[in-house]
Amino acid sequence: MGRLKSALGRVAPELARALGGPLAGAATSAAARALLGRENASEEELAATLERADPQALQELRMASLAFDKALLDAAHESERIAAGDRADARARQVELGDWVPGALGVTVVGGFFCVLAVMLLREMPSGAETEFSIMLGALATMAAAVMNYYFGSSASSREKTRLLSDDRSPAAPRRLL
Repeated sequence: MGRLKSALGRVAPELARALGGPLAGAATSAAARALLGRENASEEELAATLERADPQALQELRMASLAFDKALLDAAHESERIAAGDRADARARQVELGDWVPGALGVTVVGGFFCVLAVMLLREMPSGAETEFSIMLGALATMAAAVMNYYFGSSASSREKTRLLSDDRSPAAPRRLL
């Protein structure tokens, strides 16, 4: 993998970065399609082909790298669209039915979080109960964050979009092809 990653990094760094993670197979297939015209190729075969590739093949590889990046961004966008739709449907259901259960659960979770936190801060913990209280506090903190995201939305996706737009590797930024 090292030889291929090194050779690929000089021409298509986006594909090379993917080689170390869960998308390694997709990145290898994209490189093989661009260089060899087929998806299945060994790492050694790809590295050898890449080392002796002509400028046209390198250009094809760069285009494949851009397409790979676009597919990743499209998948992230689709995932966020689905999540936003899911949240909107849940909120619409609550409004339509006049359902009080989500609100009551939200108040219970957030109230429980602060109660456990107060007990941990203001009282001496029974010997041996520290771990259980810490686990309970962690679980309640996670649930409280979910309640806040449900009612007020999440700024995490907004921060990620801002990072992608400002990143010099984003599709909105000009790229050098050669």
